[in-house]
Amino acid sequence: MDKRGFHLKIIFFSGYFIPQKGGYINNILELSQRFIQKIQQVTIVTANTHGYPEEETLNGIRVIRLPCWHILNETYPIIKPNIKTFRLLYKLFRDDFNIVSTQTRFFVPSFIGFIFAKLKRIRLIHTERGSVHSIVDSKLIYFISHVIDHTIGTLIVRFASHNVGVSQAACQFLKHLGAKKITYIPNGIDSNFYKKIDTVLRSKLNIDDNKLVITFVGRLIYAKGVQDLINVFKELQERYQNIKLIIVGAGNYKSSLELLSKNMGLQKDILFAGEKNKEEIVELLSISDIFVNPSYSEGLPTSVLEAASVGLPIIATDVGGTKEIVENKETGFLITPMDLTALEKALRQLIDNPGLRTEMGQRSRESVKERFNWDTITEQYLELFERN
Repeated sequence: MDKRGFHLKIIFFSGYFIPQKGGYINNILELSQRFIQKIQQVTIVTANTHGYPEEETLNGIRVIRLPCWHILNETYPIIKPNIKTFRLLYKLFRDDFNIVSTQTRFFVPSFIGFIFAKLKRIRLIHTERGSVHSIVDSKLIYFISHVIDHTIGTLIVRFASHNVGVSQAACQFLKHLGAKKITYIPNGIDSNFYKKIDTVLRSKLNIDDNKLVITFVGRLIYAKGVQDLINVFKELQERYQNIKLIIVGAGNYKSSLELLSKNMGLQKDILFAGEKNKEEIVELLSISDIFVNPSYSEGLPTSVLEAASVGLPIIATDVGGTKEIVENKETGFLITPMDLTALEKALRQLIDNPGLRTEMGQRSRESVKERFNWDTITEQYLELFERN
């Protein structure tokens, strides 16, 4: 019995989970850790993309990993229909759960969660973290993903007893897929953790104190638009001699971005920092002056929430729920995706105006502390889960 006087056993079906990294994963982890403080049990079913243990308990969360193929340059896991998969699912099927929670419509584990809920005759709550059809640089893959969204995706959101959109744009996308009962519950941020700290990281990375640091954090895939940032950075180099670009993250597009940087002769001024844990990300954001998210598609971008919470001015594309975090010309600048001219103009404004950077950064932190509080978000989810 939890403090609320109510037994709850929740099973999440998620494409990815720790120890992999990313905003999507961090949000599910944060929710799960908060849930187990209030309810009986949380189980995560995910894809075993890198030979992790198939069953373990992490931070009090039971994790089950299903065998999979990791296709499309390790960006999309497909669960293997083999004996081990069916054994793990059968073991789960014998357990009692109150709620099935699926995470993002296009992942195969979400479809398995839909089948699981249907066979067990228990409530399915679907959380949608995307706001448009997947954006990729292949017309064939885009077509296939579009078909998946309007078949499997539509099936999941229509069967769900309730749907959650992490942004208003995600809620609209759920309507597009045929969802009826929809609630807006955003991602959250722990502003006590994501705050500017004192660090000697600049000296460790050999970045002079007079260098102005521009930072991106996220998955290095085509849809994140980092190639646009690199192209604009090259133009800025002709005007400014004191700027440094740090690109944090990993992904199948990393080698292409590194090659682009090399071909432009920017190896000394662009640092590919690789994948980092949250403590390291706080350090990197603490030595940064401007945060840029040039993405072509978002739900509610966690990296933007993190940067705003640390107190950075934000330049971001007006996609998905980004405008729910960034107030144009108040906490940063919202620009059109792929508009390199607008991106360069916004960067020049912030580079030339240190006072504006400080003012926007302060307003960013105050705004996210007030509107993206994890305690409130956890309660909203639990109230939804406890409904009859």
